[in-house]
Amino acid sequence: MSSGTPTTAPRSELNRLGNTSQCPICGSEVHSEAYHCTKCRSFFCYHCRARLGFNEAVLQCGNRDCGYYGKLLCSSCDTPTTKQESPLEYIEPIDGYWPGLLCVSILVSLLIAWKFTWSAALLAFLTLFAGVGTILQSMQFNIFGKQRHVSMPRTSNHHSCICCNSETKITSIQKRSS
Repeated sequence: MSSGTPTTAPRSELNRLGNTSQCPICGSEVHSEAYHCTKCRSFFCYHCRARLGFNEAVLQCGNRDCGYYGKLLCSSCDTPTTKQESPLEYIEPIDGYWPGLLCVSILVSLLIAWKFTWSAALLAFLTLFAGVGTILQSMQFNIFGKQRHVSMPRTSNHHSCICCNSETKITSIQKRSS
């Protein structure tokens, strides 16, 4: 009758580590479902019973039907899974070398205007700047600028409950002032 597909362990089969009726930090008696000791005021992971620090990221299951709902879990018990997101794509402009071509065209035009006429200088300027620039651009020299297609891969970390595989939320423990 078994189909050979793996199933997730229900709440009753998930074994918690350590003595669940004792505080793992001070050894005093606590409720077996507790993740906080009222005697030493320490928080600990509900599953592995490791002490949770105030600067550490703490995870909680958000599924109300789960046995681990609202219980504090450390990031060692609930390791993140990496999810590939769709890549971020955009077009980035690349500046061309047209200012250099413009300076060369102006200098050549001024020399032609000094030796010949202004109309010949204007014709030389247009021929050099527009004509030579277009020819160089068609030969894959970046004269007037290009556009580059940029694609950046993205990944995100995702935590899921070790009991029911639903999404967990990241919280932190706030230190109380005395």
